[in-house]
Amino acid sequence: MWLNKWRIVALCGLGTGALLAAAAAVVVGTRPYDRPVIAAEPGGQDASFDGISQHIASARQKGTTLHVLWVHGMCTHEPSWAADRASRIATALGGSATQTGTTTDPGGLTRILYHIDTGGGDFDATFVLWSAMTRAFKRTLDFDSPGQDRKTAFPYTRATLNGSLKTALVNDCLSDAVVYSGRHGDPIRAAMKQAVCRELGGKPLAGEPCDLTDAPPARPLVVITESLGSKVLFDAARAVYHDPGPNPGARRAMNERFASVRSIFLMANQIPLLDIASPMGLPDTDPGTDAAPEASSLGDMIGMVHAGQMAMFANNPASMAPPTVVAFTDPNDLLSYRLLPPVVDLARARLINVIGSNAATWLGFLERPDIAHCGYTLNRTVIGLIARGHTVGETLPEAPIVESGQCL
Repeated sequence: MWLNKWRIVALCGLGTGALLAAAAAVVVGTRPYDRPVIAAEPGGQDASFDGISQHIASARQKGTTLHVLWVHGMCTHEPSWAADRASRIATALGGSATQTGTTTDPGGLTRILYHIDTGGGDFDATFVLWSAMTRAFKRTLDFDSPGQDRKTAFPYTRATLNGSLKTALVNDCLSDAVVYSGRHGDPIRAAMKQAVCRELGGKPLAGEPCDLTDAPPARPLVVITESLGSKVLFDAARAVYHDPGPNPGARRAMNERFASVRSIFLMANQIPLLDIASPMGLPDTDPGTDAAPEASSLGDMIGMVHAGQMAMFANNPASMAPPTVVAFTDPNDLLSYRLLPPVVDLARARLINVIGSNAATWLGFLERPDIAHCGYTLNRTVIGLIARGHTVGETLPEAPIVESGQCL
């Protein structure tokens, strides 16, 4: 109440012109970071970084093809999610996307495969859909959805915005993080571990190490995650890396694949929050690896990439550039966090925070929490930066306008 009174007093003290400007701001809203701030750590200065287009070119120069691994976050997702993301990134690169396959394991995790052609070359992408694995648990919250039957629904009146946030953001989205953090997340972790093994070219077997015996040569890899997807992926990668099996060549094969990670793009990441919820314990660490456990799941991922690079380029470690982590954060996204050392060891990776606005802020008071969190892929600059990277001094790239639809 005191806040509302303060705003009324403040408006009354404005001149006519300022009052009209304030009224216009209420009508249309403003985006404080419509032009995102590029902040390389530790100093927060502007910095250049590569996008998919540069990685395509680099892969072609080495006679290979780029691979992209994209994992969704919390909230219910359908296969249309993969089609949407593939279309957006292809359009941003002036190309086209073609679905080439789909595989679903018995637990419900699905890998949706795409081939994307662009003017600068082509690449393959895998979109990992794990949403079906939490569906049964979410259904237990259906009694809280609006309805007249008090035995199966919530018959009482809620404010419109509060009702939408409760049924969507809490019951459908935050519930995923709760499921994953507990023992019901074990099947997700096991299925994602097998999916990571497949992405590395290996053969997964339940309860067994990833078999890379007949794996094809490693390819440059770009990782893209949304929201909770970062934690899900990095936990699985850690389990795969630290369990290479008895084959003497298994550790070298594993290092080769982790050394191939070039960039990690994180949208709406919750790593600092999720890592305080009893992180997964490491399996028995293989004595042949130099990747020591880190306090952060992302730190573990970077440590494994670094260990892989050092193992593969022991005689000339400088020949392999450290990976770049780019974290996109809307300051009004209640569920997202920018990243700072020591979450990422700056001796092992470059860390760049991109601060942008996904939706309008009304009178400096409110940005819709749902769009703030799920609107990153609707943000043309975010997709443009992932697709084409950034060069200091140049205009930030923007993806072409694509029919927006819903966030999820």
